[in-house]
Amino acid sequence: MVLLAVPEPLSKGVAAVMTATLIAYVGVDTFWNLIVGFKRLVDAADRATTFDELRTEGERYGKVMGRNAARAFALLATAAIGSTAPVLAARLPSLPGAAEATVQAGSQLGVRLAAIGGVETVAVSAESVTIALAPGAVAMAARGGRAGGSRAWASFSGFKKAMGPAGAGQEWHHIVEQTPGNVKRFGPQALHNTENVLPLEKALHTRISSFYSTIRRELTGSPLTVRQWLSTQSYEAQREFGLQAIENFRKGIWR
Repeated sequence: MVLLAVPEPLSKGVAAVMTATLIAYVGVDTFWNLIVGFKRLVDAADRATTFDELRTEGERYGKVMGRNAARAFALLATAAIGSTAPVLAARLPSLPGAAEATVQAGSQLGVRLAAIGGVETVAVSAESVTIALAPGAVAMAARGGRAGGSRAWASFSGFKKAMGPAGAGQEWHHIVEQTPGNVKRFGPQALHNTENVLPLEKALHTRISSFYSTIRRELTGSPLTVRQWLSTQSYEAQREFGLQAIENFRKGIWR
């Protein structure tokens, strides 16, 4: 109904961005199940002769969709009201669950969530979802697989089990720290993934971790420790600060 209120060709752009974002939120397999389930719902509705039969099929599809996908639908539909594709894309980073969606967009679609505004079309086949990005770039995700980009785990132990040791003289380092507050706010997969965890020299890793426990009013403008101050920031702000910290310590700018 949102898209019906938007004139062509704008509705196509909004629909493409909504579809790509929905996949980022629920994953390729869940999205594909929604497509298959909807086709079955349409066929069953065509055969139905009573309201009870329609209600039964609707309830069956509701179980296929599930609570999380329904929430994602409602969230994106609300954000899309009165939006063009670029406006909707600009709103995505501020939506609830955006951090987890960012990780999933990279791991399953090979697309950064920030680049979804450039999506022109989304094509669904029996085995894959193909996303066309302006100007002509294509990303593809297979059912039950991943397109490349990042990989994410539900725990740091799961990450280390899959990735193995960081290397000789190195330790795994979270750019956005794995604090309890961050896990609660952003979800574990937004933290334990191959875009957020990287190998650092052991000495450098120790210096950065110690630095986060200090009070640096000149940097934060706060009486809190760097770690406490960072915990109040967005995922994107914490990541930017974390990358800057690595660079500044390597260059000797921060000590």
